[in-house]
Amino acid sequence: MNIGKYLDWQFRSTTWLTLVVALVCLACAFVLPDSYGLKNSPIENVQMLIVVIGLYVTCTARDRKCLYVFASLCLFFILAREVNYGRTLFIFADPEDAKSYPKWKDMEYGWLAHVGGGLYLAWMVVYFIWRKVWKEAWDVLQTIRIPASDVVLALGGMVVGVAFEAMHNCLSEELGEVVLYVGGVGILYLYTRNKLNKV
Repeated sequence: MNIGKYLDWQFRSTTWLTLVVALVCLACAFVLPDSYGLKNSPIENVQMLIVVIGLYVTCTARDRKCLYVFASLCLFFILAREVNYGRTLFIFADPEDAKSYPKWKDMEYGWLAHVGGGLYLAWMVVYFIWRKVWKEAWDVLQTIRIPASDVVLALGGMVVGVAFEAMHNCLSEELGEVVLYVGGVGILYLYTRNKLNKV
Protein backbone atom coordinates (compact mmCIF):
# COMPACT_ATOMS: atom_id res chain seq x y z
CA MET A 1 0.00 0.00 0.00
CA ASN A 2 1.44 3.34 -1.09
CA ILE A 3 0.82 5.66 1.88
CA GLY A 4 2.49 8.54 0.07
CA LYS A 5 -0.34 8.93 -2.42
CA TYR A 6 -2.71 9.78 0.43
CA LEU A 7 -0.49 12.57 1.77
CA ASP A 8 -0.33 16.10 0.38
CA TRP A 9 2.61 18.16 1.66
CA GLN A 10 1.64 21.29 -0.25
CA PHE A 11 1.76 24.55 1.70
CA ARG A 12 -1.57 26.34 1.42
CA SER A 13 -2.83 29.57 2.95
CA THR A 14 -4.01 27.63 6.01
CA THR A 15 -0.55 26.09 6.43
CA TRP A 16 1.18 29.46 6.29
CA LEU A 17 -1.35 30.93 8.72
CA THR A 18 -0.72 28.12 11.23
CA LEU A 19 3.03 28.51 10.81
CA VAL A 20 2.87 32.27 11.41
CA VAL A 21 0.65 31.73 14.47
CA ALA A 22 3.13 29.15 15.78
CA LEU A 23 6.02 31.62 15.43
CA VAL A 24 4.00 34.38 17.12
CA CYS A 25 3.11 32.00 19.96
CA LEU A 26 6.77 31.07 20.32
CA ALA A 27 7.68 34.73 20.71
CA CYS A 28 4.79 35.28 23.14
CA ALA A 29 6.05 32.46 25.34
CA PHE A 30 9.15 34.55 26.09
CA VAL A 31 7.54 37.95 26.57
CA LEU A 32 4.05 37.47 28.04
CA PRO A 33 3.53 37.22 31.80
CA ASP A 34 2.45 33.87 33.24
CA SER A 35 -0.96 35.36 34.08
CA TYR A 36 -1.85 35.17 30.38
CA GLY A 37 -1.98 31.40 30.74
CA LEU A 38 -4.68 31.41 33.43
CA LYS A 39 -8.39 30.74 33.03
CA ASN A 40 -10.35 33.58 31.38
CA SER A 41 -7.09 35.07 30.12
CA PRO A 42 -6.77 36.78 26.71
CA ILE A 43 -5.12 33.65 25.30
CA GLU A 44 -8.00 31.43 26.37
CA ASN A 45 -10.45 33.92 24.88
CA VAL A 46 -8.56 33.74 21.59
CA GLN A 47 -8.81 29.94 21.74
CA MET A 48 -12.57 30.17 22.15
CA LEU A 49 -12.83 32.54 19.18
CA ILE A 50 -10.88 30.08 17.03
CA VAL A 51 -13.17 27.21 18.06
CA VAL A 52 -16.25 29.34 17.29
CA ILE A 53 -14.83 29.99 13.81
CA GLY A 54 -14.38 26.22 13.50
CA LEU A 55 -18.03 25.73 14.41
CA TYR A 56 -19.03 28.15 11.65
CA VAL A 57 -16.87 26.23 9.18
CA THR A 58 -18.39 22.85 10.03
CA CYS A 59 -21.98 24.08 10.39
CA THR A 60 -21.90 25.63 6.93
CA ALA A 61 -20.42 22.59 5.16
CA ARG A 62 -22.47 21.65 2.09
CA ASP A 63 -21.74 17.93 1.86
CA ARG A 64 -21.02 14.98 4.15
CA LYS A 65 -23.43 16.50 6.62
CA CYS A 66 -23.22 13.73 9.22
CA LEU A 67 -19.43 13.88 9.38
CA TYR A 68 -19.36 17.63 9.87
CA VAL A 69 -22.26 17.61 12.32
CA PHE A 70 -20.15 15.20 14.38
CA ALA A 71 -17.18 17.56 13.99
CA SER A 72 -19.42 20.37 15.25
CA LEU A 73 -20.38 18.28 18.28
CA CYS A 74 -16.69 17.73 19.02
CA LEU A 75 -15.92 21.44 18.69
CA PHE A 76 -18.81 22.37 20.98
CA PHE A 77 -17.47 19.95 23.58
CA ILE A 78 -14.02 21.57 23.27
CA LEU A 79 -15.66 24.97 23.71
CA ALA A 80 -17.45 23.75 26.84
CA ARG A 81 -14.20 22.34 28.21
CA GLU A 82 -12.41 25.66 27.64
CA VAL A 83 -14.80 27.34 30.08
CA ASN A 84 -14.93 24.26 32.31
CA TYR A 85 -18.63 23.83 31.60
CA GLY A 86 -19.26 27.41 32.66
CA ARG A 87 -17.42 27.32 35.95
CA THR A 88 -14.81 29.89 34.87
CA LEU A 89 -17.48 32.12 33.33
CA PHE A 90 -19.87 32.47 36.23
CA ILE A 91 -17.69 31.75 39.25
CA PHE A 92 -14.82 34.06 40.04
CA ALA A 93 -11.47 32.83 41.20
CA ASP A 94 -10.14 33.56 44.66
CA PRO A 95 -8.77 37.15 44.51
CA GLU A 96 -5.81 35.94 46.58
CA ASP A 97 -5.05 33.19 44.08
CA ALA A 98 -6.12 33.72 40.45
CA LYS A 99 -5.48 30.04 39.68
CA SER A 100 -7.93 28.87 42.31
CA TYR A 101 -11.53 27.98 41.41
CA PRO A 102 -13.93 26.05 43.64
CA LYS A 103 -14.06 22.35 42.85
CA TRP A 104 -17.25 20.86 41.47
CA LYS A 105 -17.63 18.67 44.55
CA ASP A 106 -17.66 21.80 46.73
CA MET A 107 -20.53 23.36 44.78
CA GLU A 108 -24.16 22.59 45.57
CA TYR A 109 -25.02 21.33 42.11
CA GLY A 110 -21.48 20.73 40.93
CA TRP A 111 -22.06 17.02 40.38
CA LEU A 112 -24.39 17.90 37.50
CA ALA A 113 -21.43 19.10 35.42
CA HIS A 114 -19.94 15.61 35.25
CA VAL A 115 -23.32 14.05 34.58
CA GLY A 116 -24.03 16.53 31.80
CA GLY A 117 -20.57 16.04 30.27
CA GLY A 118 -20.98 12.27 30.40
CA LEU A 119 -24.41 12.39 28.75
CA TYR A 120 -23.10 14.66 26.02
CA LEU A 121 -20.20 12.30 25.28
CA ALA A 122 -22.63 9.38 25.24
CA TRP A 123 -24.79 11.24 22.73
CA MET A 124 -21.72 11.82 20.53
CA VAL A 125 -21.02 8.08 20.52
CA VAL A 126 -24.66 7.31 19.71
CA TYR A 127 -24.66 9.83 16.87
CA PHE A 128 -21.37 8.44 15.50
CA ILE A 129 -22.85 4.93 15.35
CA TRP A 130 -26.45 5.82 14.46
CA ARG A 131 -25.55 8.11 11.54
CA LYS A 132 -22.67 5.86 10.42
CA VAL A 133 -20.22 8.73 10.59
CA TRP A 134 -17.30 6.34 10.19
CA LYS A 135 -18.43 5.56 6.65
CA GLU A 136 -18.23 9.20 5.59
CA ALA A 137 -14.88 9.58 7.39
CA TRP A 138 -13.48 6.49 5.67
CA ASP A 139 -14.71 7.73 2.30
CA VAL A 140 -12.93 11.04 2.87
CA LEU A 141 -9.68 9.28 3.80
CA GLN A 142 -9.90 7.03 0.74
CA THR A 143 -10.71 9.72 -1.80
CA ILE A 144 -9.14 12.98 -0.57
CA ARG A 145 -5.46 13.51 0.16
CA ILE A 146 -4.55 14.41 3.74
CA PRO A 147 -3.07 17.93 4.18
CA ALA A 148 0.02 16.52 5.86
CA SER A 149 1.80 19.84 6.50
CA ASP A 150 -1.24 21.23 8.31
CA VAL A 151 -1.64 18.02 10.31
CA VAL A 152 2.02 18.07 11.40
CA LEU A 153 1.76 21.69 12.59
CA ALA A 154 -1.50 20.99 14.47
CA LEU A 155 -0.02 17.88 16.11
CA GLY A 156 3.07 19.90 17.00
CA GLY A 157 0.86 22.36 18.87
CA MET A 158 -0.84 19.48 20.67
CA VAL A 159 2.48 17.92 21.71
CA VAL A 160 3.71 21.28 23.02
CA GLY A 161 0.48 21.81 24.95
CA VAL A 162 0.57 18.35 26.55
CA ALA A 163 4.29 18.58 27.35
CA PHE A 164 4.03 21.95 29.07
CA GLU A 165 0.86 20.92 30.89
CA ALA A 166 2.88 18.10 32.42
CA MET A 167 5.47 20.70 33.48
CA HIS A 168 2.73 22.97 34.90
CA ASN A 169 3.66 25.79 32.52
CA CYS A 170 0.19 27.21 31.84
CA LEU A 171 1.30 29.95 29.44
CA SER A 172 3.16 27.66 27.05
CA GLU A 173 0.42 25.04 27.34
CA GLU A 174 -2.25 27.54 26.26
CA LEU A 175 -0.07 28.87 23.43
CA GLY A 176 0.43 25.32 22.17
CA GLU A 177 -3.34 24.86 22.17
CA VAL A 178 -3.74 28.02 20.08
CA VAL A 179 -1.53 26.46 17.40
CA LEU A 180 -3.50 23.20 17.63
CA TYR A 181 -6.83 24.97 17.22
CA VAL A 182 -5.69 27.17 14.33
CA GLY A 183 -4.24 24.13 12.56
CA GLY A 184 -7.34 22.04 13.26
CA VAL A 185 -9.76 24.69 12.01
CA GLY A 186 -7.59 25.17 8.94
CA ILE A 187 -7.81 21.45 8.19
CA LEU A 188 -11.59 21.52 8.60
CA TYR A 189 -11.76 24.49 6.24
CA LEU A 190 -9.76 22.63 3.58
CA TYR A 191 -12.03 19.60 3.78
CA THR A 192 -15.38 21.40 3.99
CA ARG A 193 -14.56 23.81 1.17
CA ASN A 194 -13.14 21.11 -1.14
CA LYS A 195 -9.69 22.72 -1.26
CA LEU A 196 -7.82 19.41 -1.27
CA ASN A 197 -6.68 17.20 -4.13
CA LYS A 198 -8.22 13.84 -4.85
CA VAL A 199 -6.22 10.64 -4.32
